[in-house]
Amino acid sequence: MSLFSLFLITSLANILSPGMGVIFAIVLSLQQGWHKTVFFSLGQAIGISILFTAAMSGMGVVLANSPTLFNVIKIAGAFFILYLGWRSWHKPAMHFGTSPDKEKSEGRHTVPEDGLANFTKGIVISLCNPQPIIFGISVLPQFVDPQQPYVAQAVLMISVYAVMVFINLVVYAILAERARRFFTGPRGSQIINRATACVFFAIGFLVLGFALVGFF
Repeated sequence: MSLFSLFLITSLANILSPGMGVIFAIVLSLQQGWHKTVFFSLGQAIGISILFTAAMSGMGVVLANSPTLFNVIKIAGAFFILYLGWRSWHKPAMHFGTSPDKEKSEGRHTVPEDGLANFTKGIVISLCNPQPIIFGISVLPQFVDPQQPYVAQAVLMISVYAVMVFINLVVYAILAERARRFFTGPRGSQIINRATACVFFAIGFLVLGFALVGFF
């Protein structure tokens, strides 16, 4: 079996394990539908690419050897997640399936606005999660063939991994939207918003707790 085949298997196993990105994709799909979650998935893929590029270029070693910087990034990510929880808790209830024209007339976000916001969320959440850098430092180099050009292999692995992340998140979002149909009307919308907020709060406080422990 080639090194690249082993890379694909290892990456797939890592990506299919539900993590923070998957959770966010699911809750966004429940709130807005899977079409708008595509922008978040794209942001996640780009963010992962940035982190892997940093890891494989040597910058990741600096972060891995600096516990303080590592924890600062975690804390920043935790507060961002808590902010998303606060926004979700206070988000007004709405009817699912509302047409774009009606949303616009009522002052709600249009698709481009939601798309840009979700794209930004995807990138920020990726960059605030330093775990991929550790994966990039410890795992990716194991699949580099020393007889082949390093840069070309790194670009290929990062690109393939990013595409796999994107597809995985979109699939999760599509599956989540099926459950969304059971929560029609303002009451169902409010339930999803509050449940989403609780998930964000739980993740945010968990990440914050682990980060603060790292300082002591």
